[in-house]
Amino acid sequence: MKNFYFPSFALFMLFLLFGNSFAQDNSSITSIQKIDDEKVYKQSEVDQKAKITKRSHPSTDRMCSNDSGLVRVLVVLHKSGKVSDVKSLKSSECQRFNENSLDSAKKIKFNPAVKDGQPVSVSVMVEFTYRRF
Repeated sequence: MKNFYFPSFALFMLFLLFGNSFAQDNSSITSIQKIDDEKVYKQSEVDQKAKITKRSHPSTDRMCSNDSGLVRVLVVLHKSGKVSDVKSLKSSECQRFNENSLDSAKKIKFNPAVKDGQPVSVSVMVEFTYRRF
């Protein structure tokens, strides 16, 4: 029987319940300070937080023999509406999980954060959890 990995059911349920995003305030992690000489804010520093509207599931075509894995990615949600930078904060032992997570983070769709009535760039942490079902 073929094994499949899926992002954690718990994260999926949180998305269904709260619907607004998987984005978390990253005050306890290293954040990206500037992109192209523009300040990158934390979610806690803006008037209206960025809202993730679509998050693709990581590809399951390249899997490992590991039963599970967790990858945390720091993502810059640029004021233009595009993901401008991704950086791994916590890697899995499985390099394929790491690669799939970074690829998925780059495909996030969102509404930009707003500060003083203007769209601004923010950095958020996004988690990808893999489990064998």
